[in-house]
Amino acid sequence: MRRLSIVLLALFVFGSSAWGWWPRGHSILTRAAVQALPADAPDFLRAGEGMVAHAAVDPDVAKNRGTLHLEKAGHPVHYFNMELFEAGDLPASRYAFGRRCAELEKRPEQVGLLPYVTAEYTEQLALAFAEFRKWPDSPFVQNKCLIYAGYVAHFAQEVCQPLNLTIHWNGRVVDGKSSRTRIHEKIDGLLQNLDLKPEEIAEGLAAAPVDSLMAGIVAQMHRSFGEVESALSMEQYLVPKDVDWKNEPAVRAFAEKHAREAARFTVSLYLTAWKMSEKIRLPGWIDRGEMDHFGAIKK
Repeated sequence: MRRLSIVLLALFVFGSSAWGWWPRGHSILTRAAVQALPADAPDFLRAGEGMVAHAAVDPDVAKNRGTLHLEKAGHPVHYFNMELFEAGDLPASRYAFGRRCAELEKRPEQVGLLPYVTAEYTEQLALAFAEFRKWPDSPFVQNKCLIYAGYVAHFAQEVCQPLNLTIHWNGRVVDGKSSRTRIHEKIDGLLQNLDLKPEEIAEGLAAAPVDSLMAGIVAQMHRSFGEVESALSMEQYLVPKDVDWKNEPAVRAFAEKHAREAARFTVSLYLTAWKMSEKIRLPGWIDRGEMDHFGAIKK
């Protein structure tokens, strides 16, 4: 029976399809993060708020059945089941992580790849920022920064949704079976259903860069995982059909708390990428100045 329970749990987790915040929720959080940037942040980044918020939705758009390979690759990057792998022992790369999972007789997609994609896009943004430092007037470099900033926002915010960090994402799992309360999607929709305002989330928000990128991401994952029980407690308000949850103070307090934390962590990763970009040495063969990479003269 115990073996059967383990098999059922593995099948349940492997089949998980957590979506994180709904699209408008990501847009709200991303706009809040851009608005909360410190005064010395690049002006183009603040001016590009709309583009950043637009790009922040793209990782969810990628989970489309019409794009088979992209859809299959896209799901595991949105979650990490903390019960199945000690996050403090994460290998340096997703490939080493895959090998470690094999040793533990687990599949990478069963555990999830959220910390890796979050770190990878933060570093991609850092590279784009390094180019901006060298070619600050290039509209192409600026546009690239805005798009990567949107991707960083998406996954930073996924880290801050507690139910993205647990096997109990769709309701508590007992004896290998989920209660399937759909609590994940109900929490995902809170930000837009409660019509939270970016400017209110951003007000007074303070963030700082992390000293070590992956360590900072893992620390945030642990903080979010510590909120799983609080998230599951929202079932009493969000699952019954006869509860006026929009007027329930506990629900609004929960939504506002996690919205501010998600926006704060997004800003933290932006500042981390900006700080990293100071020390990045770009290769000598790349020229974004008078001529682009393929030699077309800049007008």
